[in-house]
Amino acid sequence: MNQLKESYKLIHKVKDTSFSIDDLTHYSLSLLIGTHDFQFCVADTRNHRCLLVEDYLFETPFTGTKLGDSLYRIFESHTLLMAGYWRSIQLAVKNQKFTLLPAPLFSAPDLRHYLHMSAEIDKDDGFYYYTHHPSDMVMAFAAGKGFVERIKSIYPTQSVQVLHQGSALIEGIQHTQDQASGQRMYLYFGKTHFNIIITESNKLLFYNRFAYQQAQDVVKYTMMVMEEMKIDRQTARVLVWTSSETQRDLFAELYRYVRHLSYGDRPSYMKFSYVFDEFPDHQYFDLYSLYACKQVL
Repeated sequence: MNQLKESYKLIHKVKDTSFSIDDLTHYSLSLLIGTHDFQFCVADTRNHRCLLVEDYLFETPFTGTKLGDSLYRIFESHTLLMAGYWRSIQLAVKNQKFTLLPAPLFSAPDLRHYLHMSAEIDKDDGFYYYTHHPSDMVMAFAAGKGFVERIKSIYPTQSVQVLHQGSALIEGIQHTQDQASGQRMYLYFGKTHFNIIITESNKLLFYNRFAYQQAQDVVKYTMMVMEEMKIDRQTARVLVWTSSETQRDLFAELYRYVRHLSYGDRPSYMKFSYVFDEFPDHQYFDLYSLYACKQVL
């Protein structure tokens, strides 16, 4: 048990002074889970105000049962996460087990078939999907059914919405107020993977997730996608978000090749008090964007 307790560490925590344990029935809980880390965010659905962010790092990567055990240990020691009276709960996974399909061609009973054709699926995976209405696309994805059901068991009287990180990013971008006509390119740097999203007039044109080990990997895949999508790196505006301030080297290397590269802002549909200035505006965009999935904004 002690080993489990030491398998993770809290690296960031920020709480708004207006947070109240008595108001949980008005709060949305967003959970974002990967093999290397776990974050959660609490937002007030009455005024779309972000109230709390916590970020945990696993000492070693976890998958399957070990991931479920480590997560459950965090939840067990956290009174707030064990509470069961949230307005809504979103649970998102970060993995490579996904595919995007046109909504008119999608059939829910064929989920397993779609994913077996496009990803490496484990025997204990569950299958899920999310519809992106602005683009008429469906994100089909798989995740370890054991740990998903274990998290759901904490909230037996509530419906837990299961999502993929890619859907959060896509929805977050499509809900921003600065959407412009023409093509736009967006990057999100995670700890081991980075995401590329391309839209045109708020319609999704491209989404994919790439593994990287060094900055040149990011440059290679970004240039490849820009060439494939016929995006001019001298004129295109590219926005970047990151999961950590330690990823400045990725931005700096890519800036050598992309002329109009800049950091993105926090979601415009959420409010943030001064206490969140502890984080740069371009951090945790995927976590914040879970709030945009099926929320009335």
